[in-house]
Amino acid sequence: MGICYEGGLNEEGRPADTRTQAQRFALLDLLTILKHQYPEAQIIGHYQLSASIHKACPCFDAQKEYFTI
Repeated sequence: MGICYEGGLNEEGRPADTRTQAQRFALLDLLTILKHQYPEAQIIGHYQLSASIHKACPCFDAQKEYFTI
């Protein structure tokens, strides 16, 4: 399952964590619900799927940020 949020680039078009507070809360709420429904699921970022994927998204470490869910 993939979850996407709008943003991720700064004013110069470079990768940056641009999530608003509302996006942070909404993402946390959604991931918490999904993790309870699918307890074996891993929460990782797009770039963490494979060493051959060369993407910056998301512009934060999802695996580390949501480790405790």
